[in-house]
Amino acid sequence: MLGKKAIILSLLLASLLAGYASDAAANQTKRAGKWESTFQFSNTQSFDINGAEGSGVDVDNDLGWGFTFGYNVNEHILVNFEWMASSPKYTATFVNDDGQSTSIKHKMDIYTTQVNGIYHFTRDQFTPFIQAGLGWSYIDSNIANGPPVGGCWYDPWWGYICDSYQSTYDDTRFSYNVAAGFRYEIDTGLTIKASYKQLWMDLSNSKDASMGIFHLEIGSYF
Repeated sequence: MLGKKAIILSLLLASLLAGYASDAAANQTKRAGKWESTFQFSNTQSFDINGAEGSGVDVDNDLGWGFTFGYNVNEHILVNFEWMASSPKYTATFVNDDGQSTSIKHKMDIYTTQVNGIYHFTRDQFTPFIQAGLGWSYIDSNIANGPPVGGCWYDPWWGYICDSYQSTYDDTRFSYNVAAGFRYEIDTGLTIKASYKQLWMDLSNSKDASMGIFHLEIGSYF
């Protein structure tokens, strides 16, 4: 009698373990060795850039967008290329030699490219991750640095055209980032990510800019 009970209990235990193993296997990712791309929505938090003698820039928060493209080396490691754009409003303060300050309000354009290394903590479809990356950021103040220049020419498609162009104060600087977030995959390959990133831009004539950015990404691996 005891032998039959032991057999029944063993079968029940084996069935439970098999079901657990099956569920665990079903929840494991299939991203290893696959490419992936995402479209991202970003919310850049407000930040300050402090210059010499009290000059500086106060940048407002702004919504932006971007995309990523990368390769999953294995279940844990992803290497990707990221491009992001935003156009926040800002207030710039200029200080004259006599100490008098002048402020203007405008809108800048920020474009950032980064190469990132991402580590997923588990092999599951739902996993936390951390990220570190570096690259370049382009900042255009949209403030003219000289008079407009232009001309006229004959175009083979549009005929006779006259146009002008006005250059602005802009710069391209080294930048780097760290981020942390969560990733969830659906069996179809659809991927959803939510993360917070801190991005630093190495500026030449002021203290480095530090931007906090919330990301929501939707994409897939293939």
